[in-house]
Amino acid sequence: MIEIVPGAIESSAPRRLDFFARWLSVWVVACMAVGVAFGKSLPSLTDALRRLEFGRGSQINIPIAVLIWLMITPMMMRIDLASVLEVRRRPTGILVTLFVNWLVKPFSMAFLGWLFFRHLFRPWIGPDLASQYLAGVIILAAAAGKRRERVGRAAETIARH
Repeated sequence: MIEIVPGAIESSAPRRLDFFARWLSVWVVACMAVGVAFGKSLPSLTDALRRLEFGRGSQINIPIAVLIWLMITPMMMRIDLASVLEVRRRPTGILVTLFVNWLVKPFSMAFLGWLFFRHLFRPWIGPDLASQYLAGVIILAAAAGKRRERVGRAAETIARH
């Protein structure tokens, strides 16, 4: 005989995304359009913001750094510190993840960026943009690494159980 448990069917149904997450692509496109319009309508302010750097020639833009920090902070606040401390018992997963994300990926992306932007695409984009694109590729590799670290910690938690 099959027993019907009240509420079992409702709990197995997929949860709907909230309003912001459901329309995330629209928000991204809207923000890009506002940013382009802002840059076109106020070029002097855009240039002033572009010149704000940590040290001369560092190519680290202060407004971008602050905005990235604001974007990452909410994710960092959701870390379960108790589970992080549990990693001490079996650190292999997190060590491999850290090694790949902070040593293998940045250098492999630096090599690929050097190959494509400094050599293959240089005639079309010029040396200045090639340097900027190379820096962007390395930063993207590190940013993607942070996301994969969370996945790695989740996989290690699953493997422990």
